[in-house]
Amino acid sequence: MQLPDQELIEDFANYFETQHNFSPLTSKIYSYMLVGETPEGTTFDALVEVFKVSKSSVSNSLNFLTQLRYIEYYSKMDQRKRLYRIAQSATLIRLEKIHEILKLEKKLSERFLKFLVDKTANSDDLRILKSSIYVDHLDKAVDQLAETIHKLKSVKEN
Repeated sequence: MQLPDQELIEDFANYFETQHNFSPLTSKIYSYMLVGETPEGTTFDALVEVFKVSKSSVSNSLNFLTQLRYIEYYSKMDQRKRLYRIAQSATLIRLEKIHEILKLEKKLSERFLKFLVDKTANSDDLRILKSSIYVDHLDKAVDQLAETIHKLKSVKEN
């Protein structure tokens, strides 16, 4: 597979495979659509041709990405074929998932810090200091991500 911006597509594919647990093909398709996106999108047949895989495999990947709401499809009035494209809300959806994960980790880390403080007579305990630093980091990260999500929601598409 020789594509324009192939290295960037491969790097994104590796990221989505490892960080989002996408299958290798799903990662490649999503990355290809993300990097090589045209305003009108791409067809099912074009994806089969680009990746030289079965129609069933492409269909499974497209269905998965559609269920996540990372991609969407539509049909032009004069055509029967569906066109697939990155959903406008895909970045926002991913950030909201990360935000929920960070909020949960913050809550658990705060509980762990309280547990350490209650259990340890020595307030200079290194684990307490490290846990406190981490909770502070999570607090800032959660707030910063919430602000970013708010900004993205306020941007109006043309």
